[in-house]
Amino acid sequence: MIKGIIFDLDMCICDTLTVPKSALDPALKILRNSALSPQLVAEVETALWNTSWDDIIQIYSIPEPIASELGNAYANLETPDGVKTYGDENFIEKIKLYKILVTSGYTRFQETKIKKLGIAHLFAEIIINASDLKEKQKGKLTIFKEFLERKKFSPEEVLVVGDNPVSELGAAKKLGIKTVQTLRPTVKKWDGADYHIAFLSELHKARYILHSVKPPA
Repeated sequence: MIKGIIFDLDMCICDTLTVPKSALDPALKILRNSALSPQLVAEVETALWNTSWDDIIQIYSIPEPIASELGNAYANLETPDGVKTYGDENFIEKIKLYKILVTSGYTRFQETKIKKLGIAHLFAEIIINASDLKEKQKGKLTIFKEFLERKKFSPEEVLVVGDNPVSELGAAKKLGIKTVQTLRPTVKKWDGADYHIAFLSELHKARYILHSVKPPA
């Protein structure tokens, strides 16, 4: 039986497409003036709206000097007004299990995002895998492993809900935790996920997910 659920933030609860484009202007200015090719710049700009900066550095092999300069700019940014959820986060409250939120990104940007979304009360714990605190940054694999140990949960007693196979879904798979991919607009379906949902309400209604039992054919 499932006892705990780990939720991702961006493209799971937060609709990152509602973040005003101007929010990242200081970082985008550095990116556009860098030595990266125009094609790579365009790809990174697109990825910034649905992928953590640490993952982008790895995926696109961003050179350290450029990554460092961009990181410094990013660390000073705050999430502006206007950011929204997908409108179905209240269903999280109906799930009477131990729920935590784990998100990657820069501390100030993620903290202000969570505050403006008004979702902190939905979770027993909120953990930011902070890109600007390298000495404390653990990565989601370690965070999930420590969560299992701290709560004395087995992998079979936990679900990870998120969009990204490179990040939270991939980390969960390595630990034997069942995964639920949120197929929000622009999210590409990953066949490696155990379950797929379009809305968080499906977590509440579909009891077979919460009990890790597939529905009858």
